[in-house]
Amino acid sequence: PRGRWRPLALNLVGVAAAIGIWEVVSASGAVGPTALASVPATARHLVSSRGQLASSLAATLEAWAVGVGLAVVAGIALGTLVGRSTVAEDLTEALVRMMRPLPSLALIPIAILLAGIGLKMTAGLVAFTSFWPVFINTRYAVHQVDNRLLDTARTLELRGWRLLARVVLPAASPMIASGIQVAISLALVVTVSVELVAGSGGLGSFVLSAEEASAIPTMYAGIVVGGTLGWILNVGFGAVARRSLRWQLQSEHAAL
Repeated sequence: PRGRWRPLALNLVGVAAAIGIWEVVSASGAVGPTALASVPATARHLVSSRGQLASSLAATLEAWAVGVGLAVVAGIALGTLVGRSTVAEDLTEALVRMMRPLPSLALIPIAILLAGIGLKMTAGLVAFTSFWPVFINTRYAVHQVDNRLLDTARTLELRGWRLLARVVLPAASPMIASGIQVAISLALVVTVSVELVAGSGGLGSFVLSAEEASAIPTMYAGIVVGGTLGWILNVGFGAVARRSLRWQLQSEHAAL
């Protein structure tokens, strides 16, 4: 039990140290109040702006969830199909190398022309960025499934979709989960960044509006909420993934 709680305790110590450094720098005057709000001022504005923050957070979460959902479904489906075919891998390799490095913010003008400013535009850009880690991890994991598993499944007359659902995807699930976890972090960064640049609502627009109004503590309150949201999403998905994939870890230990 002591070892189980040690990482959490260290995480809390690290957060407390960062907050302490933040307050020391603010109180020392090394950075002026027009650029860095104090910790108490930020805390006060977290409370006073809770209504606006809640609505902005809901808008950000909506765009994030839609984009990640589309990316996960498309990434797993296409990654599985491509990973099972060497011809498809060769056909898509150059395209993946060209499209993956494209920054989502550079695509904002195209996205606005196609979908206008709003949920569709933000979610589309989030889906585009989040798709690649899911697709690439799925493609690689499916391609690397042990041939012995496939041969055994075929002797049991598993073919087509039954083979994919019962053997290929379960065997590839740890690496697929890793791709989804990367996509979750990227998606939140892209969501808030698009909201900042395009003014499409959400936490990004909240932070931008506060900065334009010189409400620096309010701006930092939005930033704190965004960082906390990212931490919650990552920790939450990690816990779900570990619990869901526990069976595979147990089977690997048994094999060893």
